[in-house]
Amino acid sequence: MAAVRRLILALVVGLLCTARLSAQNPVPPTGTITGRVVDATTQQPVADVSVFVEGTRRGAVSGPDGTFTIGGVPSGSQTVRARRIGFSAPVQVVAVPNGGAVSVIFSLDRQAAVLQEVVTTGYGTQRRLAITGSVATIDAANVHTAVPVNVTNLIEGRATGVQITQNSGEPGAGAQILIRGGTSISASNEPLYIIDGIPMSSDASLEPAGMAIGGPTPLPRNPLNTINPSDIQSITILKDAAATAIYGARAANGVILIETKKGSGAGPSMEYELQVGGSSPRKHLNVLSGNAYRAFIQQQVTLGVLPAASLASLGTANTNWEDELLRTSATINHNLAFAGGSANTSYRASVNYFDQNGIVIANGMRRYQARINGTHQAIDGKLRLGLNLTGAHIINDYLPYEENGGFEGGVFINMVNFNPTFPVTVTDPTTGVTTYFEIGPGTQSVRNPVALANQVLDKGTSDRTLGNMSADYDLFSSLTGRVAIGVDRSAGDRNFYLPRSSPAGATFNGQAFRSNRDNTVKTIQTLLTFHPTFAASREIEVIGGYEFGETTLNEFGVETRNYLTDAFTFNSLGSGNTVQPPYSNRSDARLASFFTRVAGSLAEKYFLTYSLRRDGYSAFGEGNKWAVFPGISGSWRLSQEGFFPTRPFSELRLRAGWGKQGNPGVAPYQSLILLAASGGSRYAFGDKPVTGVTPITNPNPNLKWEETAQTNLALDYGFLNNRLNGSLEYYVKNTHDLLLRVDVPQPAVISDRLENIGRIRNKGVELSLDGQVLQRSDFNMSAGFVFSHDKNTVVDLGPGRTFIPTSLASGQGQSTQYTQRIVAGEPLGTFYGPVFAGWGPNGVQLFNHYTVTRDANGNITSRVLAGTVPSTGIAGDDYVVLGNANPKYGLGLHTNGSWKAFDFSVSFHREAGQKIFNNTALVYSTKGNALQSKNFLATALSDSTNIRQPAIYSSRWLEDGSYTRLQNITIGYTFDLPRFVGAARGSRVFFSADNLALWTNYSGYDPEVHTQLPGLAPRGIDYLHYPRPRTYTGGFRVAF
Repeated sequence: MAAVRRLILALVVGLLCTARLSAQNPVPPTGTITGRVVDATTQQPVADVSVFVEGTRRGAVSGPDGTFTIGGVPSGSQTVRARRIGFSAPVQVVAVPNGGAVSVIFSLDRQAAVLQEVVTTGYGTQRRLAITGSVATIDAANVHTAVPVNVTNLIEGRATGVQITQNSGEPGAGAQILIRGGTSISASNEPLYIIDGIPMSSDASLEPAGMAIGGPTPLPRNPLNTINPSDIQSITILKDAAATAIYGARAANGVILIETKKGSGAGPSMEYELQVGGSSPRKHLNVLSGNAYRAFIQQQVTLGVLPAASLASLGTANTNWEDELLRTSATINHNLAFAGGSANTSYRASVNYFDQNGIVIANGMRRYQARINGTHQAIDGKLRLGLNLTGAHIINDYLPYEENGGFEGGVFINMVNFNPTFPVTVTDPTTGVTTYFEIGPGTQSVRNPVALANQVLDKGTSDRTLGNMSADYDLFSSLTGRVAIGVDRSAGDRNFYLPRSSPAGATFNGQAFRSNRDNTVKTIQTLLTFHPTFAASREIEVIGGYEFGETTLNEFGVETRNYLTDAFTFNSLGSGNTVQPPYSNRSDARLASFFTRVAGSLAEKYFLTYSLRRDGYSAFGEGNKWAVFPGISGSWRLSQEGFFPTRPFSELRLRAGWGKQGNPGVAPYQSLILLAASGGSRYAFGDKPVTGVTPITNPNPNLKWEETAQTNLALDYGFLNNRLNGSLEYYVKNTHDLLLRVDVPQPAVISDRLENIGRIRNKGVELSLDGQVLQRSDFNMSAGFVFSHDKNTVVDLGPGRTFIPTSLASGQGQSTQYTQRIVAGEPLGTFYGPVFAGWGPNGVQLFNHYTVTRDANGNITSRVLAGTVPSTGIAGDDYVVLGNANPKYGLGLHTNGSWKAFDFSVSFHREAGQKIFNNTALVYSTKGNALQSKNFLATALSDSTNIRQPAIYSSRWLEDGSYTRLQNITIGYTFDLPRFVGAARGSRVFFSADNLALWTNYSGYDPEVHTQLPGLAPRGIDYLHYPRPRTYTGGFRVAF
């Protein structure tokens, strides 16, 4: 670290010395360029357009009213270009007077894709035409969602090869993002996030994990919640190895580059936006009402199935527990932004307040966020200073629920379980005091779900500071140096209390838990960019740099039990008479990198890019800390060749690329032997007890990276003078040296260790088409279509291992039943189990029974159906592949348009071919719950299964998870405010609807499910997920 500081200091001093020498030279004559950018069709101002003087470092960004100012421009004839994603890039030549100003107006035509537009890529920008890798760009201004909570809302359904699965409908819930399929079984499949050039920690949760209520805690909140979507200018997704190789060790899962909005060089401006939304459940589960449940119990008593005493235990209420828990909730979002600057300085500052209540009672999220960025140019534009700083404070009110329930469970399990003949509350006739109804004092196997939601306190707070400072200096006309430092610090607290008065806390007579988590990532980058000037037909850019990152994680937690009163909840841990052993830990990891990229073009026809990165990571074994990740790609514009016909293509380009990427995938110290003190390591030394240490991990000095090699072939095309644009891509990703736990020879204190073993392959096809469908004086319409197909295959799990069981089922008698297997030749998420064959006499479930033959190695060569057997007769050979949880393809369709002052947008998203294990139906679609006075789904009334036989995991509970979602509809109207409003420059009102319609045959809440069950790589399992709501939003934006 000291060497890095010396290197940075030397570079900064060098830059300053060069700046001082340059400052002594005579200042050349300069002038100013001012102007305005408007939409060519509507003549409305266009904000956030990059306007720059070609051949110089001078530029500005248009403000809300479309105006811009560029100062310090060399006098004389200058070429000025305006660029923004989704528009043409017009050029104008102006004469800049010495000491004076010249004005220019740019009229931008809307286009689906523009080859000359500038796209943010690794450590810089490139013209889209010059990009040879697989890159997708999203202009945030063209994405309309009701109230976008985080970045994932802006990406979903708009980029090929990107699959986003929302964890749940809970406020601030996270999402699983897969770029071209998952590349790892045990390590992270999360992409690398880069915010304004600095890596952002994508740690699973900013806050410590909470305590479970009868099962594992839900999936964590989204770490991107701290970034206000309204501050985002554009999103660039790097998908193939050629594009991501410059990020090396962290890029195996793709890279998402987020560029935030910048200030303009024009005068001061202000924007205010208000969004108010209402959310409600899209669907309800069909559980028995109180009256229907009483009728069923009466029927079973009459038939002699249940004893007469079952009637005496019923209540007189008719409670729909789902209606009692679910609600119509409100969301409010305030955004206020200030921007402005002068010829040499620009700034933008914003503040955000976001408050979202969940559609389940006692649940929500609030965000307070502020952001500021600024740039300053000095020494005739040779020195450019930049600052980006974000601060956020988030408060989460968690709901006590879990994704696989155990027998007690949280809110959703008890919502279905709890007897509908019982009331929500009862009033003592003597005292008049109203309390929540429970079936008895002390610990109970079922609890009042409304009481559980209101009584259990689970609050989390997150504070995040994300920022960077940078200095760029033109050492020569073709050589630029850059120094940037960044910090990403997140601090989270989790406060949890189970009241002694609740059945949930009765076991320990009250239980409190407090913990905190502090994660800091510090980054330093130094960069040299060489961009010599050649003839117009040739171009080359060379980048070389060094990057160092250090991550420090601190955690602490303590739990106390046995309270005298619930009055102080988690605020008085000392009041608990029983203190559990506290925990604390610290870990450090360092990543050092050297990298280079060379990009060149010839005659605007031939393009070539080569990148190389060498990474060193402290967590790996001594001999494997360093690895090299190369990437190479090229493209050929056939449409520019003389032999190419002018029809039907106006643009046709071939691209090809190959590269290697890495995935660290391990926590620090996994290559070492770790020791810990425990009660089992206490020994008598003389007459005194002595505590020793025991190993908790087996060392592996050979531990190293997971590596992914990817090949990409693509065809880019354009029709009708590029009014229609698109691409067709084919890729193959081969990942080897997977990180998996392997049994070690016995005897051993620890039975396994982490090793690099196994391989995975992903193959896929992507297709996209964007077009300007209509372009009239008062009516415009554009549309886009994306198609993705990814086939994942486990190639090898290492010697001696045929499969890995994973994903345990929930339900009576199912606690040891695995639902999925990771097996060579099949994809991750493969469901494995018996095939349901119907019912036999007396409602006994039957399953297919097979006779198999094997070769000399024990592999099955044939399987013949030999009849059916009950659950007690199922043999190992009766387990077969039942399907997998991966969609065969994904589709996205979006359209934007305007008519006069009105604008509209519509987006659809479809996934098809995946299977879902409906664990909810397995548990609650049979009548056996009534034996324990528990409720069940109404579909069980027509089920033939004997009431005394629990449901068995099988093909019966796998459903088609295909769906088409009407993701969003937005209608807006832009108008000028009356003159009496004063300085107002314009405003827009809008109405939007999210998740408006869903077409699916799946019987659960929502087919878009992601889970966190014990085991490796679980997916496609639904057990009472938090419902994804339908949301309606109205709002307005006004600019001053």
